[in-house]
Amino acid sequence: MRNIERGLSLLELLVVLSIVGILAIISIPSVVSIVQNHRLSGTGEKLYYDLQYARSEAVKNNTNIYVSFQSGNSWCYGISSGATCNCSIANNCNLGATVGGSQQLTLSITGLSANTVQFEGTRGAANASGSVTLAVSGQATPLITISIGMLGGLQMCSTGIGGYAGC
Repeated sequence: MRNIERGLSLLELLVVLSIVGILAIISIPSVVSIVQNHRLSGTGEKLYYDLQYARSEAVKNNTNIYVSFQSGNSWCYGISSGATCNCSIANNCNLGATVGGSQQLTLSITGLSANTVQFEGTRGAANASGSVTLAVSGQATPLITISIGMLGGLQMCSTGIGGYAGC
């Protein structure tokens, strides 16, 4: 009668663990990139919908609504009626504020005077055209840009993230 041994030898186990370890090390940068792109995409969409909300509130209440931005690594934006607000001060923006400096993203603004856009109440038109860009800190791409037109229309595009129009 033959005695059949079952299981793995120590050498076989070490080979399998080495292969799994190598594959894990190779895949870590891809996973980090996927997480960063997802975070960037989610934050960009939240900003886009908050700008849509500000414009609709302006028309609904027939009053000026202001969206104030603070750019850089400690970025934030706030929405208020009646006047601009400081999004870095708690409860300073009466329609809400989003603070995003801890998300490892940067925010930059182009074309908006005093880093503020005002949506007027009768048609929802903006006081200036410009754009707001979100990017991963320290990287040129990927990025998401939201363009604000003089009539208050918003367009979102991306460089380096699929599913959006190209910038």
